[in-house]
Amino acid sequence: MQRWTCITAAVVVLGAALALTPARAADDDTTRSLTALKAVTKEGRGNEDAGPAWKTLVGKGASALLPTLEAFDDTNPTAANWLRTAVEAITESEKAANRPLPAGKLEAFVKDTKNAASARLVAYELLVAQDAVAKSRLLPGFLDDKSPDLRRDAIDHQLGALEKTAPASIRADLEKLFAFTRDQDQVELLAKKIEEKGGKVSVSEHFGFVTHAALIGPFDSTAGKGFATVYPPESAKDMEGKFKGKGDKELKWGAVTTTDKSGTFDLNKMLDKHKDAVTYARAIVVAGAETPAEIRVTSPTAVQIFLNGKKLFAREEYHHGAPFDANIGKGTLQKGENVILLKVCQNNQREEWAQVWQFQVRVCDATGGPLPLEQKVIVDGKAQTHKLGWLPESKEEKK
Repeated sequence: MQRWTCITAAVVVLGAALALTPARAADDDTTRSLTALKAVTKEGRGNEDAGPAWKTLVGKGASALLPTLEAFDDTNPTAANWLRTAVEAITESEKAANRPLPAGKLEAFVKDTKNAASARLVAYELLVAQDAVAKSRLLPGFLDDKSPDLRRDAIDHQLGALEKTAPASIRADLEKLFAFTRDQDQVELLAKKIEEKGGKVSVSEHFGFVTHAALIGPFDSTAGKGFATVYPPESAKDMEGKFKGKGDKELKWGAVTTTDKSGTFDLNKMLDKHKDAVTYARAIVVAGAETPAEIRVTSPTAVQIFLNGKKLFAREEYHHGAPFDANIGKGTLQKGENVILLKVCQNNQREEWAQVWQFQVRVCDATGGPLPLEQKVIVDGKAQTHKLGWLPESKEEKK
């Protein structure tokens, strides 16, 4: 995985040149330079000041390394790229002069979870590059880290150790490791290994997939108008009543349950194939207490995410891929029942690869991990509650 992004080749060349520039000790210069770099935005604002500030910062040498790492802000990736290349140039300068980086300070920085996750990763990689045993010393402590990259490396490292030593407790150890996983490929890999050892875990419950919802659609989205059009289901208080849909067709809510362990709702199968269309999915999630949560949606088409009537997220994009968890709405679940409403649109592209119309939605904590939640489902016409991620036994048990 490529983790280091340079802004331009010219920046790297400039960094190499500055490796020969004597460092000047001026804390005010460092502060001013970092302020200028942190002010850069993705719209290009601040670029005119960034170049000189970057040059001054790198000229400071090793004394600017930790302040630069401390300046990282994961909410501003553009500024972080400038800061990252400054760290690269400083590091190359120190390496050329045969001076080691401050290992103790870097390790303390990596362990401090208040620092930006991206900066902690950079510091970790700098540390292990010069300390061969740092990886085995640090990674066991990152299994439950909020940094997704450090957590992933820690799980890979621990899994390798388990497979190498094959302890008698390996199944229980794998199950403990499974609880820490967040990445889809690692979750599925560990679930398979646990099954091979005679155990069983639920991928859908671990991810907190919504597997039961009510659907209504299609509504009209000719020329893409449906994304911005507020159709009646967006303000509906319940699932009663009938609405006029595309082509004046009468629509009403219909309950559906997915049996897919990845929680995918295939709208082409559930509603039939439609183009220039909008559908709504409504799910009830039950929380035992007020709970900060993220509602994460994977879909190749445009989506909006609502929680208890409040819009949390909107993205109008069609058939540009469907990365896992690409659409994230952040909110707080109230104690008791919570209404999650998705608006999922389809455009009029006719290419074969543009016919997919589906979504998966899950509710999780800020790390992507499970929350103690239930979902309200309808079984044989009766309302029940099951653990979030619950799947009917029919398919899940046969696998």
